Amino acid sequence: MDSKPQPLLIAHRAGNRPRTVAPAAAAGAQLIEVDVWFHRGRIEVGHDKTLGPVPLRWDRWSLALGRSRRVTIPDLLPTLPPNVELFFDLKGTHPRLPAALRVLADELLPGRRYGVSSQHWAHLEPFLEVERARVIRSIGSPEALRLMRDQLDTWTGAGIGLQVDLLTPKVIADLRERTPLIFTWTVNDLERAMRLIEAGVGGIITDSLEVIRAISTRSERRPRP
Repeated sequence: MDSKPQPLLIAHRAGNRPRTVAPAAAAGAQLIEVDVWFHRGRIEVGHDKTLGPVPLRWDRWSLALGRSRRVTIPDLLPTLPPNVELFFDLKGTHPRLPAALRVLADELLPGRRYGVSSQHWAHLEPFLEVERARVIRSIGSPEALRLMRDQLDTWTGAGIGLQVDLLTPKVIADLRERTPLIFTWTVNDLERAMRLIEAGVGGIITDSLEVIRAISTRSERRPRP
């Protein structure tokens, strides 16, 4: 029998809009990713970036007025099922972001588990002492992967997350021996996701609710050891 644990399914950016939280959870996502920034003295949600004092926000394919209302974490909670985690991806390098997020998580998610990740690894250090926080270092480049490999034996977080094109079979085999959990993003093809899971990847971050639904259904049908 297959003794592999069921994969964690993370709905990529589904927490950036309140209306996409419930559909992602209904599809079978155990974690809802939320991009968080510290801006103008508070935590705001969204993948788009600010232009400092200029009242505009931008992402790769979009531009918006910075003065329009930003989504905040409380906006997401009414449709978040109690058995589904928020997975915060900490954006930018503002030094006040980690402490502000810890305070907000204690206030809004008392007793609930949540996840945190960042490519700015210093942001994650304050969460390592939080027992209910699932702390994941994100790796988006070959240079960051080499650095992480050098530090992996002293990393005490829950695992690491890698951009999917970095995950060669050799990398997966090496990392499986040295970390309890490997996440990867962004995987929108079901066959590719299943190959990664079979190879030992434990968390799939995807934009596709169909991928989440298909993997969730297969996991429910899998015989238990």
